[in-house]
Amino acid sequence: MNKNHKTAVQIIIGILVSVICLYFAFRGINIKESIEIVKNINVVYFLISLVLSVVIIALRGLRWECFIPLKKPIKKRTIVMATYIGYMGNNILPAKLGEVARAYILGVKENVSKSALIASVVTERLFDVITGGVILTLSVIFIPNLPKTVTYAAIALFVFSMAGFLVLIFLVWKREFAHKFFHKIFGILPKNIGEKLIEFSCNFIDGIGFKNDPKHIFLIFFYTFLYLIGQVLTISFLLTAFNIKASVMIALFMFAVGGFGFAVPSAPSGIGPFEWAVIFGLSLIGVERNIAAPYALVYHIMGIVPIVIIGFIFLFMLGIDLKTAASGDSSSDIN
Repeated sequence: MNKNHKTAVQIIIGILVSVICLYFAFRGINIKESIEIVKNINVVYFLISLVLSVVIIALRGLRWECFIPLKKPIKKRTIVMATYIGYMGNNILPAKLGEVARAYILGVKENVSKSALIASVVTERLFDVITGGVILTLSVIFIPNLPKTVTYAAIALFVFSMAGFLVLIFLVWKREFAHKFFHKIFGILPKNIGEKLIEFSCNFIDGIGFKNDPKHIFLIFFYTFLYLIGQVLTISFLLTAFNIKASVMIALFMFAVGGFGFAVPSAPSGIGPFEWAVIFGLSLIGVERNIAAPYALVYHIMGIVPIVIIGFIFLFMLGIDLKTAASGDSSSDIN
């Protein structure tokens, strides 16, 4: 199967997942009542939430720079702009191609190696998954009256994430051992399958990297902490705008739930799984679906429209074509 066919299959599967999730998310919702709820939201709190949701993405960019295993400095302006463009790309392009676009832009504009950028993106996403698991577990423990199955599932996810993280750190630390291990395990499989798994596994381990020094390790956690504070404030203000009870733990819970919903393969911007996850999460804390549904839509639109506009502005300022960036055309990459 060639690259175009794989992309087509991914798009079709993503659309099907989105349609199914949208159906289960919004079935039985009273549209008129939901519209009235949106009309009556607190505009001031909504605008504060909107501004915060846009600004805190810059913190993601600053943190990303700490994951790039290079000693040379990278312009903060370029990396922040590339991050906004990446978010924009994820909102309008299939298969999370925004990740490819931001890596391409940084590679071209800052003369950063392709392998270093791949390493940074892989490491950043793994860090996000682990962070999401920790946040979900902590928030679930401190939110009363949640179903026990949700608590057990969150704890299991936390244990699984931490175990996977420790194994991953060991394999990265012992790369030579990891390569031998993959060759031995996958070598017993049929040759065509085994070779592909060996190549994928070895490339994945080699692609894990970050700036391994105390300063940048501290900055990774510092920027993550600031970003989480920004997310707590963003979600809390929006919950308050919809007259939904807000707290730090509820905001963290909704952030984690929405994050995992967005991670599900789907149409661009996580349409469908994100709405379903947010509505389901709110229903667990006692929010009526007719309130949760418009909240989920407004929350999602708030994270799409301004970012797409800003992303295109930055794309124009950098003088880069989105199609070229999303394709990851290596003819302009510096290796």
